[in-house]
Amino acid sequence: MQQAVKIKSITWQKVLPQVCFWLLITLLFLYERRYLIHKAGLPNFIACVSVRLALIMGLAYLNLYVLIPRFFNRQRYVVFTLLLIVSLALYVGLQSAYDMFLFGFIIGDTRYAQFWRSLPYNAVSSAWYLLITVSFKISLDWFRHKKDLAAAADSVEIKTEAPEYLYLKSGLKTVKVCIAEIIYIQALKDYSIIYTNADKVITKGSLKHVEEILPAGYFLRVHKSYIIAKSKIASVERTKVVLNGRVSVPVGRSFQDRLEGF
Repeated sequence: MQQAVKIKSITWQKVLPQVCFWLLITLLFLYERRYLIHKAGLPNFIACVSVRLALIMGLAYLNLYVLIPRFFNRQRYVVFTLLLIVSLALYVGLQSAYDMFLFGFIIGDTRYAQFWRSLPYNAVSSAWYLLITVSFKISLDWFRHKKDLAAAADSVEIKTEAPEYLYLKSGLKTVKVCIAEIIYIQALKDYSIIYTNADKVITKGSLKHVEEILPAGYFLRVHKSYIIAKSKIASVERTKVVLNGRVSVPVGRSFQDRLEGF
């Protein structure tokens, strides 16, 4: 259900700008041919605007969804130019023929009853409206592309790999400790003792400091003095955790809820 609503929303977002654009073009046509209301009557005025709008929409979508994608975008410029000229000539021819019918047989204005009389005006106006339509479509596609890129950037989950080793200061030397081998860490005043499978390392620094440098998600603090490796948990009781089946670590009362699910 939610997927269907989302699809309808996306479809409407694509259709709405085009509807608004053609509504604007229709208003321009109405304003341009408003004199026909007095000369030819309202029905012929509506018919004239409808024919003109249908022709320019046909010309526009022919170029936007056929000629530009199949020829211009594939760098077939010669074929695209020839087909563009043919489509413009067809539009101008049909529009001029309709104007000849409208002015010659409906209005009776002999000045515009000839086919060639309205040809220059129709050629200029068709090229102008086609340019506006293509420019609008290109601008709309650019805006949608930028919006999609921004949405994709927001949805990208940046994952960083956890380090394999810790380099800790122990006395006068720096010790390399494999994170996967750490069983638990114990606080001892201003020091921390890191217990591994084979050894233990005493480093200067509070347990909080050590907790901050450990990779997130791999360790769990269960006591004010203990941090344990999740992967080393063998069993969990209310007051203690058994690690590797042999090491028992106390669980503080305020930390017990962190072990839920283990």
